[in-house]
Amino acid sequence: MEHYQYIIVLLFVALVFTPVTWQAIQRRKLNPPPMASHDRKLYRLWRSDPQAYERQYGEMDRHYHQAQAEKSQTTEK
Repeated sequence: MEHYQYIIVLLFVALVFTPVTWQAIQRRKLNPPPMASHDRKLYRLWRSDPQAYERQYGEMDRHYHQAQAEKSQTTEK
């Protein structure tokens, strides 16, 4: 009987932690925009409503990418 209790507890722990672990793995795969990767508030906005983030901060992200591209071109020469 004790053997079954261990199995039940093990199944319960697996069922509880599997979704949380899966969400954490998926979150690590995401590549947030530059502004959102450096600011927690913007990261939360990006995660909850990507369209609102794009409307408010998309232009700044594009300027950042453009500046980084220009910077890499000048350092390569």
